[in-house]
Amino acid sequence: MSAAPHRRPTGRRRLALAGAGTLVAAGLGAVPLVVKADAVAPADLAHGVLPARDGWAASGSGTTGGSAADAAQVFTVSTRAELARALAAGPAGAPRIVRVKGLIDANTDDSGKPQSCADHAAGTGYSLDSYLKAYDPAVWGRAKVPSGAQEDARRAAQARQAARMVFTVPARTTVIGVPGTGAGITGGSLVVKNADNVIIRNLSLTDVRDCFPQWDPTDGSTGNWNSAYDAVSLRGATHVWVDHNTFSDAPHPDSANPVRFGREYQVHDGALDITNSSDLVTVGYNTFSNHDKTMLIGSSDKDTKLRVTLHHNVFRGIVQRAPLARVGQIHLYDNYYDTTESEGYAHSYSVNSRAGAQVVAQNNYWKLSPDRKTSQLLSGDGTGAIAGSGNLVGGAPVDLVAAHNSANPGKKIKTAVGWRPTLTAGLEPAAGLPAKLAAKAGAGVLTETGGKAAPAPSGPAGGRTLTVAADGSAAHRSVQAAVDAATAGDTVLVSRGTYRETVNVPASKHGLTLKGATGNAEDVVITYDNASGTPKPGGGTYGTAGSATATFSANDITVTGVTVENTWERSAHPDVRDTQAVAVNASGDRQRYLNSRFIGHQDTVLNWAPSATGQYRQYFRHCFIAGDVDFVFGNATAVYDQVNITLRDRGAAAGGHNGYLAAPNTDAAKPYGILITDSTISSPARPGTYYLGRPWHPGPSAVGQLVIRNTSLPAAVKTEGPWTDMGGFSWKSARFAEYANTGPGAGTGANRPQLAPDRATAHTARAYLAGTDDWNPTD
Repeated sequence: MSAAPHRRPTGRRRLALAGAGTLVAAGLGAVPLVVKADAVAPADLAHGVLPARDGWAASGSGTTGGSAADAAQVFTVSTRAELARALAAGPAGAPRIVRVKGLIDANTDDSGKPQSCADHAAGTGYSLDSYLKAYDPAVWGRAKVPSGAQEDARRAAQARQAARMVFTVPARTTVIGVPGTGAGITGGSLVVKNADNVIIRNLSLTDVRDCFPQWDPTDGSTGNWNSAYDAVSLRGATHVWVDHNTFSDAPHPDSANPVRFGREYQVHDGALDITNSSDLVTVGYNTFSNHDKTMLIGSSDKDTKLRVTLHHNVFRGIVQRAPLARVGQIHLYDNYYDTTESEGYAHSYSVNSRAGAQVVAQNNYWKLSPDRKTSQLLSGDGTGAIAGSGNLVGGAPVDLVAAHNSANPGKKIKTAVGWRPTLTAGLEPAAGLPAKLAAKAGAGVLTETGGKAAPAPSGPAGGRTLTVAADGSAAHRSVQAAVDAATAGDTVLVSRGTYRETVNVPASKHGLTLKGATGNAEDVVITYDNASGTPKPGGGTYGTAGSATATFSANDITVTGVTVENTWERSAHPDVRDTQAVAVNASGDRQRYLNSRFIGHQDTVLNWAPSATGQYRQYFRHCFIAGDVDFVFGNATAVYDQVNITLRDRGAAAGGHNGYLAAPNTDAAKPYGILITDSTISSPARPGTYYLGRPWHPGPSAVGQLVIRNTSLPAAVKTEGPWTDMGGFSWKSARFAEYANTGPGAGTGANRPQLAPDRATAHTARAYLAGTDDWNPTD
């Protein structure tokens, strides 16, 4: 055990514009202009306009984007180069529609070859090692920002990356994802600068990483690393509609960033920033997840204009700035905020009002995690104002400003604003928002029928089905490619075969189902072989959680009919000391794992709660799990119901030591950790060579909880003492118990605590999983 884990015909006529000159676009240099254009029926989604009274962007002339584009100015793009060309093609100021089909990787060259940070830096003279040596505070000091040769080289490298991944969106433009294609841009930044009348819709915008963040020792008391790119940046932009997009750092969360000069090496900036006197902006039905500094409104306290509406957006796993409003008239209505920590993103505050900001917060809904308080939802410096009503916290009406001011008497938020919202299309009571927005917010839920939302999914498998086959006979060759293309509620259906890859299902893919096509888990195998101590490309090692073959961070997911294995072997890597090798990292709430196989050696299944005291529940039924050391472990609430567990033989002699089944590190505040019930544990190992468990104790609040009941135990279990200490922490201080077990490994006695019958009724699958929402996956 280690420390905490922390093209593609469209069916429409296609036209070619050739020989129309050359252009210099984002990183293209001088290239022939050959851009494909589509003739599209006027009624389609791409020609949609902002409805009347739909927030500030409906003011005056409204927002129509590129809806007036003729056939020659409608482009379908699937690569970075095509996207850059389409945004620059045709007469200046002409309306255009850019339809994004599939996922575009912005960090690629003109041929589509991926470009690494090293590729961007080539020829600039920049190296991270040299930069760190030059500006180490012990050498450079803390009184001035970096300058000189390495800072110049860093800027040059940053400019080269920007030439690839920054896309300037001109006036009268619609950029829209083609429904059903997993449309989006990864690693790219859309910039709307001094442009009017722009629409950005139906895109997944992820992982906008700055390869070359700048060290600023004067930023705060300890200095900070600052990155340069937002997923969408509005600078001096007017009449902008940002609708049905998903913003996320996935698949590279901040928790993966190293620490340099004592500060996080931050590679992400904003998700959506609205600055430099931007005005008349509507942001609706988007999902913002797993991000730190989410949305800034106002580039400084002296910025101007900034009339912005945010409505029906979902903020989940957001640290802060949802939004931070420095200036302007900001209307927040019918947004849903979930303050639960996700993938290491711990909530700080939701809405900040300061300086000239006048915020009206109306009919918003907050889901409050157990470790947060209502007084922590707002923030300010004592100069901003927030008015409004109809806001709910956990379903109950709350005066958010009063709660904040009571806890922060020196920084009271004002309640008087000098304006009244009138552009309020769709304003509704907050009570129904959690259910409604789970189905209707974010990318991928729009159809080609005039922009109306698709029907709400009926459950985890209520959306589309994306198919996977390694032989190329399906839409996707890899599981991860299908996951990337999926949206909340979709099903990824995997054909028979072996898939050598790692899979990451981020928190934004809530409700996703990963399903083996045959129903037999042995037919569909996802396999890889990283260990905690395996070196990572670019330096460092993977760590326990990072070694996982499959990481499932989304809530409400179902995994069924698959095998996930980590085949890393200690004997093949005698030089590696950290031998944890996770098959499955389960780190979401209300997760179901059914009829599947999870195979490894040490640390096979990680049941993880990113917030130690938060509600994270995982249910395993009719599964097979194999390992040898601590291979069911973690701090989440997990139930193993009617499963088969194999204790693998490491060759110990009778009475010796082969390994441990479980290692819970449940927080002391949580009554339920891991339950194994109505199951069969077997082993080819010699008798008396296995412990049932030991308490992982990484901190003072970790007091592992584990019950094994109504389960057949093999002779390999140490009958006289199946529990043992770990790291100096006594198993007797943990919460271990058995009840009504059978088989040659069962027993009673002073070293085998048993539940009394009246206590056993509180240790059932139903009791462990009910939580605060009465979840019952056992039916």
